[in-house]
Amino acid sequence: MKHSKKVLDFEVNLIPFIDLLSVSICFLLITAVWLNVGSMNVKQAVGGQAKEDTKKTPQVWVRMTAKGDLDLEVQQSSLVPAALRKLRVAQVDSKVDWAGFEKALASLKQVEPSLNTGLIQPTASTSYEDIIDAMDRLKKNGMTDLGVSPL
Repeated sequence: MKHSKKVLDFEVNLIPFIDLLSVSICFLLITAVWLNVGSMNVKQAVGGQAKEDTKKTPQVWVRMTAKGDLDLEVQQSSLVPAALRKLRVAQVDSKVDWAGFEKALASLKQVEPSLNTGLIQPTASTSYEDIIDAMDRLKKNGMTDLGVSPL
């Protein structure tokens, strides 16, 4: 009985693999141009540093109640009188009174021009749109440092 020897040498054609690899690399290099990396300079507004390192700048806290009212409280300000330190903007027709909110902010900004920090404290029932509206109106009234307090 004669045994036939099989040839065990097998050639792997690498040309299609190299073609696929070169096309993939070209695709990745071309699409990397379209990738925009966006970033924001974000710092922790409350509790991120030691107490003695914290600058005492005036700030306004906007507390959003479950009913839709806005409570404004000015902290760390010596210029704001006691009558204006705590303000309540009540809702009108079961909606937030944004005109009253802007009026209160304008009066606070007039008394304390260095008031640049606004911190928003929502409740669990506060809608996302109301938080964004409050941030927009704070920004519109000259507040440059904004923050949202966690629940």
